[in-house]
Amino acid sequence: MLAYRYRLYPTTLQAEALGQWCGCARAIYNAGLEQRQTAYKLCGVSLGSNDQGANQLTEAKRALPWLAQPHSDVLQQALRDLDCAYRNFFAGRGGFPRFKRKGRRDSFRVQARASAPICVRRLSRHWGEIIIPKFGAVRFRWSRKPVGEIRHITVVRNALGWHVCLCCNEPERATAVNDAAPVGVDRGVAATAALSTGMLHCTPTLSPGQVERQRRLARKAGRQETARRHRPNDQRRRSRRHQRTLGALAKLRALEARIRKNFLHKLTTDIAKNHGVVVIEDLRVKNMTRSAKGTIESPGRNVAQKRGLNRAVLRQGWGEMEQMLAYKLDRRGGTLIKINPAYTSQRCGQCGAINKASRQTQAHFKCVACGHTAHADINAARNILAAGLAVTARGAFGEVSRGNEPRTTRRELANAA
Repeated sequence: MLAYRYRLYPTTLQAEALGQWCGCARAIYNAGLEQRQTAYKLCGVSLGSNDQGANQLTEAKRALPWLAQPHSDVLQQALRDLDCAYRNFFAGRGGFPRFKRKGRRDSFRVQARASAPICVRRLSRHWGEIIIPKFGAVRFRWSRKPVGEIRHITVVRNALGWHVCLCCNEPERATAVNDAAPVGVDRGVAATAALSTGMLHCTPTLSPGQVERQRRLARKAGRQETARRHRPNDQRRRSRRHQRTLGALAKLRALEARIRKNFLHKLTTDIAKNHGVVVIEDLRVKNMTRSAKGTIESPGRNVAQKRGLNRAVLRQGWGEMEQMLAYKLDRRGGTLIKINPAYTSQRCGQCGAINKASRQTQAHFKCVACGHTAHADINAARNILAAGLAVTARGAFGEVSRGNEPRTTRRELANAA
């Protein structure tokens, strides 16, 4: 499956109608979640989307005529999304499903059917048009041509506006094996990606003025939230000023996320095109960014410093980079290898000696055994590449999926050339 994302530019009336469709999907999702929780508490019965299917939706439309405004797929897909949330919870991939709130990733999905196809056409060099069943044509910014048959679309609203995601069938094509030179990638905070070829790549961020404005808005929103919580219960609704502050803060955060994603797409595409084998560390980002605050009985140490480090790590998008490399290498006939990250930053790429004192600073590496000097991140990337090639030569690098690869031991790292 291929996904394409475009920026929608609806008119004022169309934007209002799209918001109503999102509200209907959110109402059905929340009603379905409440019904499932009530059925399980009172009767011990687990309901699914089939139990809450067409009959109950028809009754809901009769009782609430405004639910009949959107396409029928919008309501059905909301129940299927609830099913997916439960499956992710029981599989350990997410938390327990929560009720949706207005303004937090409002979205709806519509499937393409033979009776109601989803059509996309190009109007000019920079503009296109998509025809949504039962809604009509909406203009969007044309950035590239979608390939394959459209299966379904998802319309999303975030702080930066409306977007549409097209999910298409990927056409079958023969993929030749990529014989380009291998590369090792070390992910860090100062440099987002250091390649064994000697290249350093850093994630661009907001301008200094935007960063300062983001800090001021965050502090202002915190003060307003504290004041709201100290009011009586009947006066705890957010004021318009508070909502404007949160909206401006959300726009800056969404802009920062879009800048990061654009950078990661360009970086991973360049790596996948020019290298056949990519070796990275098998990092457990979720464990690395776990809070250090502890409990009341055993409070944590250096909590503020750890919080700052966690934010810096998450700002780099390590997990997103790994996902992009996985599917882009697979499409181009490449291979992604993940190795144990132990001692990759302490091992000398020249003589193989492992010593913590060799890494003198964040960026400077000088081996205490042979005197070899190099950039610390590039030295780590070369060690990662050497360990990955050693595993490849042993024929044991296995699958690319989520950490199922055999983890190399300390002895193998020390013996890797």
